[in-house]
Amino acid sequence: MSFQPREFNRDSGPSGGPDREVVSGEEIRRRVQAMIDNDPMLRECGKRVIAPMPKPRASETPTGCNWHMHYRGQFPDCEDRIDMIVEIVQQEVNIGGPVATLLS
Repeated sequence: MSFQPREFNRDSGPSGGPDREVVSGEEIRRRVQAMIDNDPMLRECGKRVIAPMPKPRASETPTGCNWHMHYRGQFPDCEDRIDMIVEIVQQEVNIGGPVATLLS
C-alpha cells in the first residue's frame, strides 16, 4: 500500500465531519511513514525519519482531529516538512480508540 503526497492546503479537507476516515494508530503511523519516505526534501535531510505512533488527544481540536504525534526535537532540520505531512494525514483520518463495553 502506497500513499502519495498530495497538494497541501490548510483550508481544504474535512473538519471532523463524517468524511474523516477512522483508522488504527498503526495505520496512521504507516500513512505518515509512507509520505515521509516518498518526500524528496526529507530524503535530503540526511537522517532516517521514523514516524512515531500517534497519541490520542483528550479532546478533538477545532479542526476535528483527535490525535497528534510526538517527534519534536528529534529532527530539527526536518520538522517543518514533517509537520506538513502530519497535518495532511490529520485532515484525512481520526484515530479509532478501543471499543469499550460495559457488562452489567
